[in-house]
Amino acid sequence: MGAFVSILRVPKGGSTDEECEDFATVAPAESPSEWLDGPVTAAVSDGASESLLAGRWAELLSNTVREIVHGTPEVLTSADDFAAVMVEASTRWTKWLAEYVAHREANDRPIRWYEEPKLATGAYATLLAARFHSVAGSTHWQAAGLGDSCLFHIRGTELLRSFPLQSVAAFTSTPALARSRTQDVDLLVDHVTLTAGVADQGDQFILCTDALAAWLLLQVESDRAPWDSLMELTRAGDRNRFAEWIVAQRSTGGMRNDDVAVVHVDLG
Repeated sequence: MGAFVSILRVPKGGSTDEECEDFATVAPAESPSEWLDGPVTAAVSDGASESLLAGRWAELLSNTVREIVHGTPEVLTSADDFAAVMVEASTRWTKWLAEYVAHREANDRPIRWYEEPKLATGAYATLLAARFHSVAGSTHWQAAGLGDSCLFHIRGTELLRSFPLQSVAAFTSTPALARSRTQDVDLLVDHVTLTAGVADQGDQFILCTDALAAWLLLQVESDRAPWDSLMELTRAGDRNRFAEWIVAQRSTGGMRNDDVAVVHVDLG
């Protein structure tokens, strides 16, 4: 199996790239926009802005699940195992946070009193992961998620699958979130969703965070096929053109002004 994979991130209007709290990652790619042979694992995560260090948690969470799923793909077939990966990310967060606090103190920027409650509560993020691999000449894929980051399976201009949400109405202001201080697998399992499928050569997959996902479903529900215009940009991996396109969609009121992270997996 081979796939061309690209990763793009755009911050909400008025924010810098460094302030973007959505994250995307792919294995085995060392950099975005390249052709990959063999199994491909992708993950996207949307940090909840209401929590402190949400972007850092989204990055650590998605990197952890990408690393573990790529080496242990059966994680995507069990809600308990997928929840356990999020707990592992929480364990890594404890170490990362201790280093972050120490770094702040070493640079005469200690944690302020008003930051302490949110640090104690933890950061929050959604999570979506998928793996693509060959079985007897066919491309099989599995995906698992928590929250409202979505995967879209497209063939030509037809949407074959939308996971885990299938309508704009399904998006709410309170999606399920993984908390950086959660060590309770059972609590997370209740919100994990799983799916799997088989793809043909030439099929496309878009994994993205909620603002773009909701916009895509809005286009589908309005009997429009947004895939060609979107994938022309994502396939090229041109961040500037993609950012301009996102700004244009926001300006019409069709897309919510929020951070965007997207992975495009093109099965050629």
